[in-house]
Amino acid sequence: MVVADPVAELVGLIRGQPDPAPDCAEPVEQARAELIRRRFGVALPPPFVAPGRDEPIRVATALDGAAIAAVKWRAMGTSYRNGILPDQFLDQREVVPPASFWVGRAMVPPSRRHRLLVWGRPGTVFGYVDCGPAHPDDLDGTDAEAEVGEVWELYVDPSAQGRGGGGRLLGAASQWMDDVGLTTQELSVLRSNGRAQEFYRSHGWFPTGRVRPVDLGVVAFEETRLRRSSSDGVEPERSANW
Repeated sequence: MVVADPVAELVGLIRGQPDPAPDCAEPVEQARAELIRRRFGVALPPPFVAPGRDEPIRVATALDGAAIAAVKWRAMGTSYRNGILPDQFLDQREVVPPASFWVGRAMVPPSRRHRLLVWGRPGTVFGYVDCGPAHPDDLDGTDAEAEVGEVWELYVDPSAQGRGGGGRLLGAASQWMDDVGLTTQELSVLRSNGRAQEFYRSHGWFPTGRVRPVDLGVVAFEETRLRRSSSDGVEPERSANW
């Protein structure tokens, strides 16, 4: 077997799989993925690896970039069906952002307060979270001057969901932002994704009352803004339109 670009090869193996994401790979694909890891040290995502007990949460490295992109690809194609996003869009989706973005994010974070974390021992990635300071455009007028942290993205591979990894990733991101002074924390979630909203609610995040439209040209949707509850456990006030 000849591998010219291990990152592109691994992402190509993932893109060749159907939705919903399979739990097991074909023997030929499995062998090729293991060859890529053995020769180049690139971390593997499911279905080429399966989570064991006590998988750690760790800081991502450049070797995790392709696996992070693959986890998002698989999660979107499986978890965003049934009316959450249009099937036509999901059938034609690209790998966005590309694996090179995550390689760069791990190597050179945008600032000392940004952090990219993955769930999985070295050489494996079953989920990830990207967090850091919120962009001012994502905040309402009252928060414009505040230092607010943001969970930018959190995805867990469909084959690894239900094992607690998502909650651990979210908790680790919140702890990191607390440690760097971003104690007010927000995130956005698809308004049509009730399952994701329940997940965040169960971990102490609640709607702020803000809903914003997003138009990417190829697809349009609405996002609901959530905020982590205060340390005293009081749920943030929600506006009447929620």
